[in-house]
Amino acid sequence: MAVILMKKIKLIGSSRHRQNLLDVLQSHGALEITEIISNDQNEELVKVELSPDKLDAAHNAELNIANIDFALKLIKPFAKQRNIFEGPVRLPINKVKERASNFDFDVIIDKCRSIEEQMVALRNEYVALNSLHSELDPWQSLVMPLNHIGTTDNTKTIIGTVQKTAFEQFKEELLKVSKLLVLELINETESSCYVSITFTKEIETEVREVLLMNKFSQVELPSVSHDVKSEISKIKQRKGEVEQELANFEEELRVVGKSNEDLQIVHDYFVWERDRIYADHKSQNTEYTFTLEGWMPIKSAEKTIKSLKEVTDSFEIFDIEPSEGEQAPVAIRNKGFMGMFEAVTNVYGLPLPTELDPTPFLAAFFIIFFGLCLTDAGYGILLFVICALALKFTKLDPGMKKLVKLIMYGGIITFIMGALFGGWFGMTADQAPGFLTFDKVLEGGEIVKAFKWQIINPTQGNGPLTFLILAATLGYIQVLFGLLVDGYWKIKTHRYLDATLDSFLWFFFLVMMGLFGVSKGGIFLADYAEIITNIVLGTVVLLVLTQGRSKKNIFMKLISGVLSLYGLVGYFADILSYSRLMALGLGTGIIGFAFNTIGGLVGGIPYIGIVFTIIVILIGHTLNIAISTLGAFIHSSRLQFVEFFGKFMEGGGRAFSPLQKACKYILITEDNN
Repeated sequence: MAVILMKKIKLIGSSRHRQNLLDVLQSHGALEITEIISNDQNEELVKVELSPDKLDAAHNAELNIANIDFALKLIKPFAKQRNIFEGPVRLPINKVKERASNFDFDVIIDKCRSIEEQMVALRNEYVALNSLHSELDPWQSLVMPLNHIGTTDNTKTIIGTVQKTAFEQFKEELLKVSKLLVLELINETESSCYVSITFTKEIETEVREVLLMNKFSQVELPSVSHDVKSEISKIKQRKGEVEQELANFEEELRVVGKSNEDLQIVHDYFVWERDRIYADHKSQNTEYTFTLEGWMPIKSAEKTIKSLKEVTDSFEIFDIEPSEGEQAPVAIRNKGFMGMFEAVTNVYGLPLPTELDPTPFLAAFFIIFFGLCLTDAGYGILLFVICALALKFTKLDPGMKKLVKLIMYGGIITFIMGALFGGWFGMTADQAPGFLTFDKVLEGGEIVKAFKWQIINPTQGNGPLTFLILAATLGYIQVLFGLLVDGYWKIKTHRYLDATLDSFLWFFFLVMMGLFGVSKGGIFLADYAEIITNIVLGTVVLLVLTQGRSKKNIFMKLISGVLSLYGLVGYFADILSYSRLMALGLGTGIIGFAFNTIGGLVGGIPYIGIVFTIIVILIGHTLNIAISTLGAFIHSSRLQFVEFFGKFMEGGGRAFSPLQKACKYILITEDNN
């Protein structure tokens, strides 16, 4: 339930057992291997370079991974994909190695590359055929063979387009040039006329002048021995042939797609090989030994060493001091109920190795805020049921499982909040079924329908204001809690003065400011308003005198102390940010009510009204629950990241990246030898 403590170690082992030791380290995933920097005789930094054989092995692994990625991408539309209920392939390491070594993936790669090259050529040809078809289509009434267009011994024929509005003038001017000219209108559209012009060579200059003056656009068509209709017929025939050839290749890809699972297994296997080669690259070698340095979680060290000794005793592990300025990597681990909230923390990033894990501290706030953002008991029930079924019947990876479990518990809190706020699928009490409502007698004796268990009605009377005050109060509490967490950590790291003056003093000041507000407003402790005011003023003096203590100049100390009071504005702005809880909570109910209203309106359509009502209700509420759940997660997370984390942590830790059997497509299970 904290940041995992790391230590830097040096491993010196026998070169004969290097690969076996690396294999154990990779299986455990408990050592982040770092570069070894040493000094030569001239005290210059020397970095171990990858040997030629290792370089070739690394390049081969990278090439194999790239080729397999290419094949998987090509066959993906045609291969059978494992559905969410099956989950990824689950295999023990020994089975992965066995299947990878027995599968000749090169044959599949070559087949895919050949098919892909031919399909690309066919698709390019199809595009060209389509383009040519579009170009020829307006000229279908042109009866002459296309190779007659151009120059003969005595005449010349050209084709092209002219604007329709200018055609008559163009025709008149052209026919005036000579009687030895034939103008034929082939086709016309809304904007253009397609024409053929045949004339003797002697008048070409005059004809060209007329064409230029009338913005004639000459067209070039392929020179073939038949007319346009025949050429279009040939194009259609060839397009059909291309489509059939493409279909045949797609059928071949469906056959190749049967190897999809094996390709995925081999892909992950080569990723392991590549990572191990690069890890080996970071070692320093002599004729008989090799040396590795890296970071290891303290708690897992004993177990890892025990596994290494099962392979060989020809190694030693020493604790070493990190280099100057070197920072340990960060990993967090929370067990049980708290583990699922890592899905929130990991979105933000990781704390520094000198900071605490914020996950346990955000848990209660996040899940309450999530429920307040939805405030619909019906949606809460649906979220719980859907997520519970997903956890029961689908095989999710560990990270996704945490997120789904978090939303499932969020559904429970949403149900509670929805019941307290009277949110049931956006219905009003008059629309809701009887088991959810009761008859409420108003002061004047009027009887109205009201939701059972409802405490706040966020859409009527003082309900919106009450909701806003509740949201701000929760924000006020979390901000104060953040200061307490900050003080706790400073005490734990023996910074007692900083904890007292920077954390607890501000905590006390904000508490007194809250009491000052309610006492002056006559809400609470009104009789003690003057005493509270004096305490607030005294705290202000303490802040002015202490917040600039790091400055050397006494005047700068006072100035910094005065300027520190501006921090109150920041705290006030942080608390106001929690009003988004009210906005999102109201939005969920209002949108749901809108869909219910639309469903009721279309229900009046004779005969088919009920069908439209069901469609509107189902689609509308599905969209609402999806968008509102996403908004609830994002905005509840944002309140943690910005308003809460900033009170006690800086963040920006580097994630622990051990040598491990990283998998993209499969999940590793325990060996079952």
